[in-house]
Amino acid sequence: MGAIRARRVLIVLLLVCVCFNEICGQVYTIPDVTIQALNPQGIRVSIPADPKISLFVFQGNINRKISQEDVGTISAEVTSPTNGRWLYENLTTKLKVGDIINYYVFVVYDRRGYVKDNLSYTVKELVSPSSNSVDVAECFPTSTVVRNGKACAGQIIFEDNFDTLREDLWQLEQYIPGEPDYPFVSYQRPPIAPTVSVQGGYLYIKPILQQDLPGFSNSSIYTGTLDLFSGCTATATKCLAEAWGASILPPIASGRVTSRSFAFTYGVVEVRAKLPQGDWLYPDILLESLMKKYGVLNYASGVLRIAGSCGNPQLSTVNNEVGNKLLYGGPMLDMGCRNTLLSQKLSNKAWGEDFHVYVARWEPERITLSVDGEEWARIEPAASGLQGRFPRTCDLPRSFLSRGSNMAPFDDHFFLTLGLAAGGITEFSDDLTSGGRPKPWRNSSRKASLRFWEDLVSWHRTWIQPGLVVDYVRVRAL
Repeated sequence: MGAIRARRVLIVLLLVCVCFNEICGQVYTIPDVTIQALNPQGIRVSIPADPKISLFVFQGNINRKISQEDVGTISAEVTSPTNGRWLYENLTTKLKVGDIINYYVFVVYDRRGYVKDNLSYTVKELVSPSSNSVDVAECFPTSTVVRNGKACAGQIIFEDNFDTLREDLWQLEQYIPGEPDYPFVSYQRPPIAPTVSVQGGYLYIKPILQQDLPGFSNSSIYTGTLDLFSGCTATATKCLAEAWGASILPPIASGRVTSRSFAFTYGVVEVRAKLPQGDWLYPDILLESLMKKYGVLNYASGVLRIAGSCGNPQLSTVNNEVGNKLLYGGPMLDMGCRNTLLSQKLSNKAWGEDFHVYVARWEPERITLSVDGEEWARIEPAASGLQGRFPRTCDLPRSFLSRGSNMAPFDDHFFLTLGLAAGGITEFSDDLTSGGRPKPWRNSSRKASLRFWEDLVSWHRTWIQPGLVVDYVRVRAL
């Protein structure tokens, strides 16, 4: 909530608190507050749950005094408990050892308000977000389901901080993608192509011109063969490409990693990433269906785009800005109606300029997307389910979906995907201009990838800082 509203609410609550304490006497003592500074950044604050508590407010300043009239730089208003605690967690606050958090707390207990002030906490260590701040032996129930595993409420069920490239967590994909997007790339893994790497605690996925790889040249794109059978992670038809006529080889080699060994149903996904910049590039930060329960064609079993943004710095239609300042995401169930539930958020800065924390909260009743702690998309089913949010003209497997829950197809196991693509026939509409230049290909044309490649001089010079950079990935049970 805004600072003005927070201050007004807080003053009213404190007046209520003083009234009750003077008239009724101090009948309740607020328990000690547990504070953790998280690594690489973030703060976690909590008190034990009590059925008579209905509100927990925390107001704090870092290395600066605070009074009961102030709204702190760390401000939380918690209205429900989590995992046996009244818990506030912020993954954007930056703390270091030695910092002092001056704070006060306010609790509504049994319909009466109580305040505890003049408190401070000195940061002595930074702990992993997976550290359990709550000394609770009991495993609280959760709607999260882990494939071949067990989950407890609030538990981190998957995490990678990319200190090394862990192939026990990720499958490095190698194949030539096709429908429905047909991006102008092949996914290749090291050592065939250095598209995926880990350096300094970050995952890097970057695009490379196929002509620059060993054994290839510009003429290879028009007349050569791309053989990815050795290490291919898809069906045989996606392991080989031959150039002939207007069909050229995929001109870009890129990277894609998936958590196929880890899949889950319902949970909270956090990805801290810097999105790619460069004409006709876009990231894939996705949840994808593991078993394809509702079908395999055109997103029939659902794809959740957690965060997407076109890499073009200046990309627009006649009336809209759709470049790197526009964030988009949401569920996709059909290629022809893919934008039905996609939401957008426009920023005054490019999303590829800095790191941001992208979060998808996937629940049995809804899906919400947030960035840097701000919710920007909420998707809830209609009375007839999620399919009811799509026009009847959309090509959905409606008879199959009707057998699932209201959130079908998002009621089965999904896995994580991180990748980078370029071009294709679904991500960029034909009416776009980039820096004043029309998009060089038409999506319906058999020569789409050829026209893209022929415009190399225009778009490749914009790939100054291309690639997807990921700081960490974390999945938490509800």
